[in-house]
Formats: sequence, structure tokens, C-alpha cells
Amino acid sequence: MKRYVITGGPGSGKSCVILELELRKEWVTREAAEDYIKLRQAHRIPKPWEEKDFQQKILDLSIQRESRVPRNIERVFHDRSVIDGLAYEPEGTDIYTNILRAATQREKRLDNLNSYDGIFMVELLGEFETTITRREDRKKALELQSKFDKAYRGLGYSPIYVPAGSLDERVGFILKNV
Repeated sequence: MKRYVITGGPGSGKSCVILELELRKEWVTREAAEDYIKLRQAHRIPKPWEEKDFQQKILDLSIQRESRVPRNIERVFHDRSVIDGLAYEPEGTDIYTNILRAATQREKRLDNLNSYDGIFMVELLGEFETTITRREDRKKALELQSKFDKAYRGLGYSPIYVPAGSLDERVGFILKNV
């Protein structure tokens, strides 16, 4: 099975890319953080990202989702990966260490969980808006994109940048590069 990660700064359009890939009959896993935030907000927790164990919950859900991908499929696209968590957590914290361990450990419940075949960094579009689950502004989104790039490169990956364009252009670019 080939495993690809779709990542990028908040508001880059990566979740729309994932949805379009899914509609084109590709296997996908959804982003853990966005879903977890929506769930906690449904439980009347307005800012779940302020919870002490927030990043650990995201890590656990990400690993769970990746482990549920059927092994007999040709390829899967992940809306972010455990590696993305490194951009949100300060170095030296216990959760940073947990994320780094999960991102680098080779013996896992899944065969080579972090052995991704490609990382696609979706560049930000010209327009940008914050939402109840996306609290970052454009400046912070660009900063996070840079941190994602650094995290992946630090683990030996070379992200492929998906240029801004229409959704069809972006998905076509990704499919041509898998």
C-alpha cells in the first residue's frame, strides 16, 4: 500500500482536496484535530485546544485512524499525519516527545506506520478566514506551514508543494505526482 500525506497551513484547502480525492474513490483518512475540536465543542467545550491533553488526544486519534486503513488497498491519502503535531507543541514537552516517538518508531501496530510514500504540502490560497475550528490568522497559518515543512524534512521527507489553483488543478497535480 502507498501512503500519502496531504498537509499545509490552516485554511490552505487541504480538507477540500481530501474530500475531492474521496469523491474520486480514493481511500482517505480525515484530519483528527478538526474532528476532535468539533466533538469537544458539541460537548460545550468552546476551546478544546486549551485542554492539557489536547495534542495527546489528537495523536491517539491519528494513530487510530491510520491503523484502520485496510491493508489490501492500493493507496491512501491522510489529511495530516502524526508528524504535523510537532508544529503545535513546544520541543522538550512530554507530548512533543510522544509525537516524535510515534513519528519515528518503526515497530508499530501497523507495519511501518510512519513510512509515507509522499508528503504533499498544500499552499495557502489568496483568501483566508478564521472559523470556530480554525482560529489561526493568515500570518500564523504561514508560520505553521513552515513548521510542518521543518518537521517533515527533519524526519527525512521532502514535501512536494501543491501550488494554489482550482480544486481540480490541485487534485490533478497530486494524482500526477503519486
